[in-house]
Amino acid sequence: MSSKKIDRILDEYLNNASPEDIKELNRLLKSREKSSGSMKNGLNVDVNRIAKDMSSRISRQMGMADLNIKKMSRDLVEQMARHYKPGISQKEVDEIVKQMVPEKRNTGFAQKIPYDILRSMIVQYVRYSAGVMPENELSQMPEDWSKKYWDSFSPEIRVLIKKYLQNGIDNRNFWISVEKLYKKK
Repeated sequence: MSSKKIDRILDEYLNNASPEDIKELNRLLKSREKSSGSMKNGLNVDVNRIAKDMSSRISRQMGMADLNIKKMSRDLVEQMARHYKPGISQKEVDEIVKQMVPEKRNTGFAQKIPYDILRSMIVQYVRYSAGVMPENELSQMPEDWSKKYWDSFSPEIRVLIKKYLQNGIDNRNFWISVEKLYKKK
């Protein structure tokens, strides 16, 4: 099977898969990699590339889903406010929307996603911040992705990233600390 065909199949799967389906695929890929060293039935599969691509796609989808859900929530709250109080001012509507659908993201978001995806997001963010992300990878990232990633990291992970980028912690201890924070959830 050609690489393009595999990419097309994975693309179609990822666009239609539920979060549970994606977790299961991730589990199967890891299992396959351990059992066969990425070689099965003579088909050479670059599991790392597939996982990296999958992580990027999931991250983009999660970012877009978050924006759509937030907009839909705001619209619904506004419609309900206008329905139940027809003479309501725009200022009052804005206040109700602000209270019901706050701007600030849940900083625990990073702990709700699988560790492999969080790790990939951190790697991408650090490479971008250090100026070493390849241009072809950077061009595939969605608009404002670095801000979305940063906002999704817990405050503790943000501190670690800053410390790492300022050479205040080595690579090994950085990842040990990230994993401990993730498991602490």
